[in-house]
Amino acid sequence: MWGQVYGDRETEEVNHIDVIIVGGEIEEQQVDMAKKTTKKEETLNLDNILFKCRDILRQAKNSGSFFEKRDMMLTLVFLRFMGEKYEDGVASLRQRLIEEGLDPDDEEIIKAFFDDATFADGTFDLPVEARWSTIINTAAPQLNVALDTALRSIGETNPTLKGCFVEGTFTQRNLGANDMKKIVDEVNKISHKTFGEEKDLIGRVYEYFLKEFAVNATKEEGEFYTPHDVVQLIATVIEPFDGTLYDPCCGSGGMFIQSTDLVKAKQGDISRINVYGQEKEAATYRLAKMNLALRGISHNLGSESDSTFTNDLHKGLYFDYIMANPPFNLKGWYNDNLKNDSRWTDYATPPESNANYAWILHMLSHLKPLSGVAGFLLANGALGDTDALEIRKKLI
Repeated sequence: MWGQVYGDRETEEVNHIDVIIVGGEIEEQQVDMAKKTTKKEETLNLDNILFKCRDILRQAKNSGSFFEKRDMMLTLVFLRFMGEKYEDGVASLRQRLIEEGLDPDDEEIIKAFFDDATFADGTFDLPVEARWSTIINTAAPQLNVALDTALRSIGETNPTLKGCFVEGTFTQRNLGANDMKKIVDEVNKISHKTFGEEKDLIGRVYEYFLKEFAVNATKEEGEFYTPHDVVQLIATVIEPFDGTLYDPCCGSGGMFIQSTDLVKAKQGDISRINVYGQEKEAATYRLAKMNLALRGISHNLGSESDSTFTNDLHKGLYFDYIMANPPFNLKGWYNDNLKNDSRWTDYATPPESNANYAWILHMLSHLKPLSGVAGFLLANGALGDTDALEIRKKLI
């Protein structure tokens, strides 16, 4: 699937006219989708919350670079969502015990079911120091230490989250106590009870801070969030409902999150999908691991962040489905070690100045022969690149 996408939000809609025949006469109804969507956004008020956090960070001392601000915010949102899922898991477990005639407040029942809780939906059992209820009730002067303690505890008790967090994320930054408290209070307002679980909310937060903080963060640098409607379109076309799904430039994991949401909407089983991906940027790699773990999605993003071209972490594997939105017209991807790479043996070495066809041939090399299906985006210019003409002929 080749094409170019304009706009960066699922909320962008155009006006249209509904025509209704009433008693033989045509009645026109103006439906302003943009206003409807805007009204919904104002009700949810997510952007307003994030704007307040951005404003606090811009004025605060020691708030760091764009990347440090973004990572701090995303880590806080992750702790908030994980804490809320834990609370929901406990509430659900209590309800099940009551339905079975057991007292969830009995000391023996608490020891048997809650001290080392196991949740059927994959929710993580959080130690006391890592729960959002502990964080939100921590006094401002102790917040930075409490937050790093929570991250360390989660990393130690949940192997799938190992490597997701930078040690000393909050204490090394040492944001002012009052500023940190203000931000935590704002993040506390971001709840799936308010905003719904059907969206990739961590991805939305990620997208917001890319746009609002990073003037120079471009897709060339690997910092880009694919609009929801685009992901939904690709997923609808290739239907990745059962098998292995791969994204060679997975970013924050948004493709995976939104694809599995589509599977759930069709009453599918996400446990039948095995997700594989790779991401070059270390901070984005950690975010993807957090994002997928939070949603209970089984995943393999490799042991580290690295370039898909120079260090293919899934070499030799073939996938049922591939979804991707690689950086358009990426430069600087090539080195001499790639000259005779097996991925383009049957075609030609892609142009050093542009990675468009390198992405295509890379994906093709990982696609299951005969049965594999791929859906991806590239710039319109990829259809007419003169220096990739021979590759294109062979592909066709």
